[in-house]
Amino acid sequence: MKFDHINVQVKEVKALPDEGTGVFSGYASTWDRDLYNDQIVKGAFSGTLKDDFHGDGSGIPIHWQHSDDTPNMIIGQTLSAVEDDHGLLITARLDLDIPEGKRAYELLQRGLIHQMSIGYIATQTAFVQTAGSDDPWDGYREIRQIKLFEISLVQIAANQGAEIIEVKAGRAISASNESKIRKAHDALADLLDSITETPDDLESDDSENTDEKSEDDAKKLAESEHKELDPEWAEEFKQISDFLSLAN
Repeated sequence: MKFDHINVQVKEVKALPDEGTGVFSGYASTWDRDLYNDQIVKGAFSGTLKDDFHGDGSGIPIHWQHSDDTPNMIIGQTLSAVEDDHGLLITARLDLDIPEGKRAYELLQRGLIHQMSIGYIATQTAFVQTAGSDDPWDGYREIRQIKLFEISLVQIAANQGAEIIEVKAGRAISASNESKIRKAHDALADLLDSITETPDDLESDDSENTDEKSEDDAKKLAESEHKELDPEWAEEFKQISDFLSLAN
């Protein structure tokens, strides 16, 4: 069975450190016309929310990139979904117990993923001709009823009007995380200490200090090269950098 997809762009991400875990909310669809010249109208989701998702829109599967090849591609589910004047507003929780859900949540927090898409079948449509146009093909598909199957986090948007309102639960700094940050501080201090002057810097020095500064420069350069060639130091620094990049 072939599903249609409508993508929506997420415009804003807000991390709220003390409220829940894995939860985000936003518009999975809007009433704006998308780049494929389709326009969903208000009321199109009412039947599927009532018949398929408990009336309150809970339990809609959240997929990654519309994939369903493995169970782990289902990374969460909605807690609620409701139509308002802007579109289909959802609140969902990602499954942080699986690597895919945890990674998707980190990407949301960092703003690297900021789009959603719905997988559906249009059960009632109509062609609407553009007002004032004499061209019978000048118009768009109006989608009046939908059977919804899933909502996905994706990278490419067609509907440019939707947004994620908030992503809850930022990364807390625990005692173990504090030690990693202190290691990062020390490693960066060592790196800054290893910075050497350039040849241009040396040429600008007084001639009487040239030999002395050259010796100091050579020593620092040797220490820097030693750190660059030290696999343990390099791996530790990479892990610290990765940690800080995810810490938000």
